[in-house]
Amino acid sequence: MQHRRLANGLEILFKEDRSAPLVSAQVWVRTGSIMEANLLGTGVSHLVEHMVFQGAGAHGPGAVARLVQETGGVLNAYTSFDRTVYWIDTLREGLDTALGVLADLTTAARFPHAEFEKEKDVIRREIDMGRDDPGRTVSQLMFSTVYREHPYREPVIGRLELFNTVERDAAFGYWQERYTPERMFVVVAGDTDIETVERMVEERFGKVESRPSAHLYLPEEPVQTAARAAHAEFSTEITRMELAWRIPGLLHADTPALEVLGTLMGSGRTSRLWREVRERKALVHSVGAGAYTPVLSGIFYASAECDPDKREAAEAAMLDQVRAIQDSGVTEADVRRARRMFLADQLSGLTTTRGQASDVGSNWHSAGNADFTSHYLEAVDRVTPEQVQRVAREWLTPQGLTSVSINPPGSLAKTTVAVSGLRAEPVRRHVYPNGLTLLVREDRRLPVVSLHATLRGGLLAESVESSGIGRLMARTFVKGTASRGSEEIADLIESGGGSIGADSGGSSFSVSAQVLRPDFEQGLALWAEVLLEPSFPEDEVKREASRQAAALKQQEDHPSFLAFQALRRAVYGTHPFSLNREGTPESLGRIGREEILGLHREQVVTGNAVVAVVGDVGFEEAREVVARALAGLPEGPRRDGATLPEPPMHAGQTIALVKDKRQAFLVAGYPTVGITHEDRTALDLIDEACSDMASRFFERIREQHGLAYSVGTTQIIGMAPGVFAFYLSTAPEKLEFARDELLKEIGLLAREGLLADELDRARKTWIGKQAMQTQSSAGLAQQCALDELYGLGFDHYEAVLERVRSITVEEVAAVCRRYFTAAPVLVAVGPEGEEVRSEK
Repeated sequence: MQHRRLANGLEILFKEDRSAPLVSAQVWVRTGSIMEANLLGTGVSHLVEHMVFQGAGAHGPGAVARLVQETGGVLNAYTSFDRTVYWIDTLREGLDTALGVLADLTTAARFPHAEFEKEKDVIRREIDMGRDDPGRTVSQLMFSTVYREHPYREPVIGRLELFNTVERDAAFGYWQERYTPERMFVVVAGDTDIETVERMVEERFGKVESRPSAHLYLPEEPVQTAARAAHAEFSTEITRMELAWRIPGLLHADTPALEVLGTLMGSGRTSRLWREVRERKALVHSVGAGAYTPVLSGIFYASAECDPDKREAAEAAMLDQVRAIQDSGVTEADVRRARRMFLADQLSGLTTTRGQASDVGSNWHSAGNADFTSHYLEAVDRVTPEQVQRVAREWLTPQGLTSVSINPPGSLAKTTVAVSGLRAEPVRRHVYPNGLTLLVREDRRLPVVSLHATLRGGLLAESVESSGIGRLMARTFVKGTASRGSEEIADLIESGGGSIGADSGGSSFSVSAQVLRPDFEQGLALWAEVLLEPSFPEDEVKREASRQAAALKQQEDHPSFLAFQALRRAVYGTHPFSLNREGTPESLGRIGREEILGLHREQVVTGNAVVAVVGDVGFEEAREVVARALAGLPEGPRRDGATLPEPPMHAGQTIALVKDKRQAFLVAGYPTVGITHEDRTALDLIDEACSDMASRFFERIREQHGLAYSVGTTQIIGMAPGVFAFYLSTAPEKLEFARDELLKEIGLLAREGLLADELDRARKTWIGKQAMQTQSSAGLAQQCALDELYGLGFDHYEAVLERVRSITVEEVAAVCRRYFTAAPVLVAVGPEGEEVRSEK
């Protein structure tokens, strides 16, 4: 294998194979569905893969396929979680054509408007096919149950309701950002030589300019502390089931042994599951097991197809085989056979030029080592019976198990419902005689119930002396109650697959939980106990206060945070919205258990709370059980913030902060209005239009002028008047020019408002994000409770849709003139120099 790198950062990997007059050329792009950031769940990576074939370079729709076919080649592409790969297999003489086509697809795509909706319809049909496919359905159910935080939970192709929101400019912007020389590499295998390959790649890709690419943050999946299960009904005649455990990724030392474990358990007719569960006990029609090992977290799975009435017995029998290996181990003969089967399977894929190119590409992408397969096979060949037993014990634990299945209609217990076909009921409201407001939405689609108590408080209840107390109270809610410690609380909720937590924001705080339906009443009782009877242990308060103090130090490392905190102080003066939610070292030193208990007594009262219950529970049942669970909630009024002075909302200031960083950060803030004001909808749509990769700010400041790494907008929103902020991150030497261009674009926005197409795009994106927020029971519970608490009404999430759809360009332009004409608060953070000094 040979490696080259072009001046623009594009890498070339070549493997010679003269056994046939064939070559395989591939371009690997380091982007996929888990890397879609703010477009997560839309399937935009897969959409881009489709769109590049609809017009690239001088080629129109379908032309590249014809061109490749004329040279005797075939081409295709695929998108996965972490990669998008384009490949062409062709005769040796067709290599130059193949590389030219691949270069056009990845560096010169046009995304013609006329083809965009047509191609989306093609993918919609593909989504429908997947929905009809039981194998894909159970696989997606498994991933979405195993992963709750990590983007692995989302299907590569996207969710239809989110996919529908993707506009052409957003998809094109995603392609521009991700398809850069630094994020791509070319692989060629077959009957040619490295000099020829390097010359051809240089001609086709060498003039493509390198571009900076934003760092992508992938959330870590929390440790699974209790078994999970999800069983659904589907239009099928047999049950398909998956047992899954999270395991480490490809590069972990235990992964080779897990591969051997998967092979001896589930590959072939000599495997344990086939022999014991299918042949001897006749519980399944088919059965298998294996290890899915991407670079990040992997999955060990055991799958089966069986009659519906045998699902539980089949699952028990499959788990018996896991326990047998954990307890009694495996023989050397078992391991030897598994090692050989694994080796044979891996080698069978290397018999073609495409297989070799794919192997090189996968190795380079995953391990940065084109020869990784040989090293990995050597590691597999060294696996011992003792290692297999150890990894089975360590990774295939009872608490780490996830069990999912899809089953014929009518075959499940009453509490488990079909994947589709049932509609959620409208949200209903009930006010108890003591003033407590309850919201209930019955949603039987999944056996899950979300509980959410939202109360007025947060920053609005703080002062300079008590700054940080709201965040500290939220972090210690679950650290103990009058009768339980933090470990018992965690064990009780997580043993049933549930979760519980608290949070504090600008105008409110909350205590929420999510539980499976069979554990609803027990989970509700624990949630109510945490809300009503927290003990706030002194040692836990001190521990969390020290963590907040550490967080304050960490904030100093982020110019963006410093800029926005300076903006808050400048605009809000002494109003609570000027405070840091983490507090100050001085205020944290003053806050103890008694202070938090006092705040709890003052705020956790009937009139100050809204409780939302969303999920697999009816209105009457929820009304009765919540009344019992919260019978001890003291009566009291709502904290409306009327005693607080109006914030001064200062504007027209210029502030410079010197920070020894390699980047500069600039924010321009404009005072606006609170969350209940009629202009809020227009401001939200302006924010949407100005904050994505298709926005005028991104196009003109980043793309045309190359002035900023990031550019966008954000808002401070709450019960007090708000702030609309434009921001950018740039090189210190470009700060002054970037500031001028930013203010120029803001001025244009103030004078002219949004263009019709900008408003239309923002409208659709906003609707899509709203659907994302309210598609889960937890998200809907939070949204309804907050809207009710703030006086918007629990059904505001539906009512505001009509306003979003009907608002006009003229109305939005009037709002732009109203708020963006005055001089802003300008804050610049960066290393000391002429640009920053001039701002002082």
